[in-house]
Amino acid sequence: MNPEDSATKKDLKGLQGTWSLLSAMEDGKSLAEDKVKQTTIVIKDDTFRFPQLAEDATSEAGTFKLDATKKPKQMDTVSTEKQVMLGIYELEGDSYKVCFAPVGKPRPSEFTSKSGSGNILQVWKRGKE
Repeated sequence: MNPEDSATKKDLKGLQGTWSLLSAMEDGKSLAEDKVKQTTIVIKDDTFRFPQLAEDATSEAGTFKLDATKKPKQMDTVSTEKQVMLGIYELEGDSYKVCFAPVGKPRPSEFTSKSGSGNILQVWKRGKE
């Protein structure tokens, strides 16, 4: 096993569990605080699901792939509706952030959600199991 694989496996292991949304922006606009507070995600193996689906969630459930060898690290999601979103992520202990481009758009290169970009920027904190 090469070190690249171990870095990706380490991040995959680090993402397992339940996470609470701390902040979110889409296309340069912040998500309303009440919506942020009620949004959680559950990650198990290479799957994700939103137990209480927020109307602004990218998808109710799906799978994801990581590549920790890239800079910034890459995360691609495939929803149950087969929509692919290309993103980047950064995992630090009990928090992680992701930035996804809209479906069909190229992967973002930085963690920003400027007006007109359509990018979705989210910051998550590990929740209670």
